[in-house]
Order: sequence, then C-alpha cells, then structure tokens
Amino acid sequence: MASAGSAQGASAKLPGHAIAAWQGSYRSGNLGECETLARSLVSECPKSGKAWQLLGATLLAQGRAAEALPALRTASALAPRDWSIWDNLGVALQRRGDFGGAAETFRTGIEHAPDEARLWSNASANALESGDSDEALRLAREAIRRAPNLAVAHLNAGNALSASGLAAEAESAFRHALALQPDYPQALLSLGVVLGQSARYAAAIEATRRALAIQPGYAEAHVNVANYFNALGDIESAVAHYRRALALKPDMLSAGSGALFCMLHDDRQTAQQIAAAHAKFGADVEAPHRAGWARHANGADPNRRLRLGFVSGDLRDHPVARFLEPVWRAIDRREFELFVYDTQPTRDAVAARLRERGDQWTIAAAMPDTALDARIRGDGIDILFDLAGHTARNRIGVFARRPAPVQVSWIGYPGTTGLTAIDYRLTDATATPPGRFDDLFTERLAYLPFMSVFDRPADLGAVGPPPHLANGCLTFGSFNRMNKLGERSIALWSRVLRAVPDSRFLVGALPNEAVAAELRRRLVASGVDESRVQLQPRVSLPEYLALHAQVDILLDALPFSSGTTANFALWMGVPTLTVAGASMAERLGAARMRAAGLDDFISESEDGFVDLAVAWSQRRDELSSLRAGLRERMEQLAVSQPVQLTRALEARLREMWKRWCDALPAERLA
Repeated sequence: MASAGSAQGASAKLPGHAIAAWQGSYRSGNLGECETLARSLVSECPKSGKAWQLLGATLLAQGRAAEALPALRTASALAPRDWSIWDNLGVALQRRGDFGGAAETFRTGIEHAPDEARLWSNASANALESGDSDEALRLAREAIRRAPNLAVAHLNAGNALSASGLAAEAESAFRHALALQPDYPQALLSLGVVLGQSARYAAAIEATRRALAIQPGYAEAHVNVANYFNALGDIESAVAHYRRALALKPDMLSAGSGALFCMLHDDRQTAQQIAAAHAKFGADVEAPHRAGWARHANGADPNRRLRLGFVSGDLRDHPVARFLEPVWRAIDRREFELFVYDTQPTRDAVAARLRERGDQWTIAAAMPDTALDARIRGDGIDILFDLAGHTARNRIGVFARRPAPVQVSWIGYPGTTGLTAIDYRLTDATATPPGRFDDLFTERLAYLPFMSVFDRPADLGAVGPPPHLANGCLTFGSFNRMNKLGERSIALWSRVLRAVPDSRFLVGALPNEAVAAELRRRLVASGVDESRVQLQPRVSLPEYLALHAQVDILLDALPFSSGTTANFALWMGVPTLTVAGASMAERLGAARMRAAGLDDFISESEDGFVDLAVAWSQRRDELSSLRAGLRERMEQLAVSQPVQLTRALEARLREMWKRWCDALPAERLA
C-alpha cells in the first residue's frame, strides 16, 4: 500500500516552503506537527486541493481513516486531475472496508495517470483484501510491467499468489521484492508466512526475526513468530511473543487471543486458570463497549423468519466447514436466512459451494470492527454465531460490541470466549456434563444431542484390514498437530506402550525432520524403545487417510483432545482411545466417540486410559469386527445425525429468540 504521505501532483499552488516543511515533518515521523501545518494550510488556502490532501494524508498516516475521508474528498473535488489524491482517497476507503469504493477510486486515478505503477499496486492490495486474488494478481502485474523495480508491487503479487495457493511462485515474488529492497519488513513478514505454510518453521522464524531487527516495534511480526512457535509445540516461546506484541500494541486483540489459544494446549494450566484468563480478557475487551449495549431494534416476534449471521475465517477447505456445511444443507430456509461474514476469503471448491448456500455473503477480512459492527446491525441479524473463538481471523472485538440481539459461540473453539456479550455456547452432555462445567464459561450452555456433525471426506479409500493381523501386534497411532504433543501426552502414551510391550506406535503429521528427531528423542527419554516408533511427515489428505491402514487404534492427546483427527479416523475404520477430562478441550474426543456409539473407547481417567489400551490389545477379534463395520456405521450416521442435530439446533435457536423477545436473560438450555 502506498504511504499515506504520497501527496504530490498538480493542484492549486501552495508556498513551496510550506509543502517542504510538511514533508520534512512527515519523513521524521512527527505527525502531530504535520497535522498542525496541514490545518494551517487549509485555513489559509481553503480552495487548495493540495492543502486538503496534506491534511487527509496526515490523518490517514495516524490511523484516522474515517476523518481523512472528508478531507480527501474535498481535495479530489478541488483538484480532480491529481492522481495522488485519488491514490490517498482509495487507501482511505480501503482501510474503512469499502473495497468497492476504493476500487472505483483507484480506477479514476489510473484514468488520469495510467503509467503510475503505485496506483496499480495499491489497487492490487485493495482487490486482495476484498477477496479477489485473481484481480489482485492482474493489477500487481500491471504495476510491475510499468515499474519492474517497484518492490511493493512484487510484494502484492506474492500476497495474491499466496492467497491462490501458489506457494512457490509467492515465495519467488517475495524474494524478488527483497532483492530490490533488502530492508523491507513487510516482504520479510510475507515471506515468513509462505515459509510457515509449507512447514519450514525455522526459516519462517528467521525471516520474521529479520523483519523485527529492521522494525523492532513490529507487533504483527511478533504475532507471526508466536504462531510458528505454537505450530512447533513450543508454547512458552509462543506466549512470550504474543505478550511482546501486546506490550507494543495493547489493542491488538489477535495477540491476546493467540496467548489464550496456547493456554488450551498447556498441560501446566488448570481448567479454572484457563477460564479465568479468558474471562479477564473478555472483560477488558468489553469494557469500552458495554455502555452501547442498548436494546436492538429487531422486531420482537418470536415466530417470524430469523436472520442468522455467521462470522468465520474458515469457510473454505478447513475442518470448520466440514462441521458447518451439513447443518446448512439441512436447515429450514423457510424459517432461517443465512448471512455470512467471511474474515478470510479464499477461492477453493469448498468456499464456492458454501457461498451458494448463503443468502448474503460479506467479505469482512479488512473491515474495521466499527464497520463490521455497523454492517451486521444494518443487516438486521437476529442471532449471530461466532465460529472462531480465539483462533485465527476471529472478530472478538465485534462481538464485544454486541451487534446482534442474541450471540452464540459454536464449533471453532473448545472453550469459553470470555465474553459476556456472547449469550450462549452450543455443546452436548459429553463435552460439558450439565452442572459440572458451567463455571468455566461466561456464556450459558445450550445443549444439543451432539455438539457437531462432520462431512464425509471425498474420495475415501477402502478401509484396510487390521494391521495387527499382518504385524502380530497392535499399532497405536497419533495424527495430532505438534502443539498437542506436550509432556502429558508423551507420558500417557509411554505408559500405554510399556503396558502393551509388544505394540508399536506410529506418529504422523510431523512438519519436518528436525521436529521428528526431537519427538523421537522425547519418546526415547520417556522409556520407549526407538525401534517401536515410526514417524511420518505431514502429507496430503488422501495420503493421510491412507496411513490409517497402518493403525489399529489412535491414542488421544491431552489436554487438547481430538476433534477433526478422530472424525477422519472413524471414516477409515479406526477408533480413538480418549480420556473424558476436566474441560471441553479435554472431552472433544469423548464427545465424538460417544456420538459414534463407541463408549468402550472412553475413559474417565488416565489410569483407565492405560487399562483400556491393555484390554483392547486382548480383544483383537472384536477390534477387527469393529473395523470392518465402522465405515457402514458412519455412512448411516451421516444420513441421520445432521438432520437430528439441525432440528435440535433450530429448536434451541427459537428458545433463545423467544427469551430475547420476552426481555429475559440468557439461561442454560438443557
């Protein structure tokens, strides 16, 4: 994006010394002095487009895009042929989330100055934030054609390529930008992202730390470094970087969310400590907005058709979409309209299919919280769903403003959001036994027959024969991500392997050789013979599903148990042995096994977990029979459970809505 200070071009004359003074203050970072100078120039020369542009550019550089817009619109009216004013105005509109208006503004600037590469480049950044990666790439390439050495154009091209899933091409574009401008922190940040996406975490950390060396106060870089450490399972380092980001930028909610998400994986934290940290975060976020929680203008008719809003950054080829789409297919559209607020637009087949199911789809990736709040209110949403919690691309700051009369948390996060502005948390009796976990949530628990359903993976391979028939012993396995493999999981798995001494253990989804070597060292240090351990790298989904042919039983992780991995495994004929622990995060696997009718794989304690592993090692014929029939069972459940869950959800939503219509507070719905 262009600097907000790219104020140049022809307009009504201002004294050269005045413009030079403004530019000097801008370059030195003295934006307060810039504002004083610009306001003085506007007062002295109110018919000067340049004076108004300097004021708008100053406000824009201060992060005050809403205030910048009137000044820049005045400038564009006074000096309509000055391309740099249209450039500044386009950037301001983009920052306000008006991507269509920004695109039109950049087009106007390009009409006046078609050879100005920066206009094309900024138009590219706007197109990408609007979710159109193809148009973003086209515009970036137009900028490069006009100015091959413009580093920001190569950065924008790389970002568009990355959004399109073209990682190798994106990396090349970022490296080209850095060859042109080696001290370019934004290019280093984007390079780190694409390296992280391909699990080259050490290189991603190194690139992002280079950005921090250039720009020590770069809070976004600390968040990205934290994300990479989190993916590696180094929770302590991740939290340190999230906290550093918060120290630099106290209103950076993504950093606070990242630290809370890490807590769910930290086996040193109790459920009560985790809940308290979430509640404190929620109280701090809500505090500035509580006074605005006035009663909404929605019609209080308990029986009318309701507008449901869904906020998520995972409406693409992602587990959240697999949980959500079966419900969207089954929901009664005569009773409910579906409004979607997409915080990370992606163009893949799943996203395209989901868009067909929504009544209205809003690209909200770059919308400021105030703008998204206003959009949701303007759409008249009755019940608003948070599908992210404290995961990436969440909009906790929007929910804290309470834009809808009823707000609900579901699917994306196995715990409380910490917000009292969110009224309900959808759950089931296994994930949160009634009356036992209420104090771990700021929301009221609303119960369904099971918390979620899961769409069948496409192109499933055949379920293979039990590997113990060929091996003569059981093979246990884990396909959990690295940040779930803490000391508690390793210790529990080691106990199982010692208790079943002829068993083997396969661990998949490892991001790289260095991580695999460290995991092997940890297992050996816990008493597991190295010859019994097989480690597999992360592979494509079809290859991952095929790996289940080598596993008899999956061993769940603690304290963050299995959701998606347990669902995939069931479709491949493999049950997950799990502990129904002391929090929702510890009971995801239990909820999934119970919904599949596999209570014999649920333990109430870690000792019981080991005992169950031993028992199943002696019940191999029964395990073989289960494997042979599990696919058919899952096919049957895939027909019945989505409808059962959706009808129950519809009833719960009506209960929530009726309570609001009657001016009653939220309460547990069991």
